Amino acid sequence: MIALLLTLAALSIWLYQDAQRRQMRTPLAWVGLLLLLGPLALAVYWTRRPLFSGEYRAGGRVWIMLRVFLLGITAWALLFIAVLMVWLSAFLPMPLIVALLMGLGFFVGGSWLFIVAAVLLLAWVLRDPRSLEVGPTHQALVGVELPVWGDRLLKVIFFAGILGVFVLTEPAHPDWVEHIDWQSQSTMRL
Repeated sequence: MIALLLTLAALSIWLYQDAQRRQMRTPLAWVGLLLLLGPLALAVYWTRRPLFSGEYRAGGRVWIMLRVFLLGITAWALLFIAVLMVWLSAFLPMPLIVALLMGLGFFVGGSWLFIVAAVLLLAWVLRDPRSLEVGPTHQALVGVELPVWGDRLLKVIFFAGILGVFVLTEPAHPDWVEHIDWQSQSTMRL
């Protein structure tokens, strides 16, 4: 849980700093929206943020919003799956966890891919191929260089969050697990 909160904090800091660098009027409001709406707020932000020189947006707002939303929700899902894996390690042996996650992965992953493909197909149909925004799109950003880390920092935050789940999450055995004598239970059944 700590790793998820740290990832959300890092994402909030990135969003606040990005909105400030882009001369947006209310960077703190975007952080509040991110905390309330998660990936949906990030998708809306991506369609609204002013562009630096050298950046562009193509395909229209619907295409960009749906694409960023799907990427964001997939990233959060992967983080929660990592937390679930660590949590399950307190209850089950590792081979059973791997088998369970593989089974769920095929079922949920297949469904997820079907939903993502359907949404992306819908977004592609609704996209505007003539829509192209080229930066700078805000007067204050004329002549300002694109930040070195910029959007690549989002990948670092995501991978650090997944690594943080495995490093900072301590699986805790519930009381009932410690009170059961597993050996005597298995011999009684034989």
